Amino acid sequence: YKRQGLTAFRAIKTKGNCKAGEKVLINGIGGGVATFEFQFALAMGAEVYVTSGSDDKLNKALEMGAKGTANYKIENWHKQLAKDSGGFDLIIDSAGGKGFANLAKLCRPAARIVFYGGTRGKIEGLSPQILFWRQVTVMGTTMGSDKDFVDMLAFVNSHKIKPVIDSVFDWKESDHAFEILKASSQMGKVVLRVGE
Repeated sequence: YKRQGLTAFRAIKTKGNCKAGEKVLINGIGGGVATFEFQFALAMGAEVYVTSGSDDKLNKALEMGAKGTANYKIENWHKQLAKDSGGFDLIIDSAGGKGFANLAKLCRPAARIVFYGGTRGKIEGLSPQILFWRQVTVMGTTMGSDKDFVDMLAFVNSHKIKPVIDSVFDWKESDHAFEILKASSQMGKVVLRVGE
């Protein structure tokens, strides 16, 4: 929980100020931070949508309670998602890159976008008009404070949130575990078991 859970909680709650009944989009479900964000937002009573480049991950998210999904590898995915959802109050992203501009198009008036990573590089094609006409707030974040950590632990205990485990391997199978991580095919944690 220390690193990924803390980053997720700060993004969703401290920075994003997620509230019950809001529409939330988690961009890039499957990794540890995004999966925690998904669990936290559901526990906060939000209506949660997710994106991924994997239909398998999207189906798993639906089984876990996602209201809707979009595969960002499909052209104009954001247009269909806008139609299905009606837009979002809070969007959480870890990728940046040219796809970030599509996230802005999904914002409702006074929406918040929180990002904690830039795996896809510089943000390209972002229209500032979308941001100022819709009064969108864009915030960066990473990790969190001691207070965020204490609040996160209390929230996790109160809502009995457990990490999503994709797979568990013995230490001798670590090469295979790292192949799964490299392929980014996991939904949640990949665990290495040391000893009994």
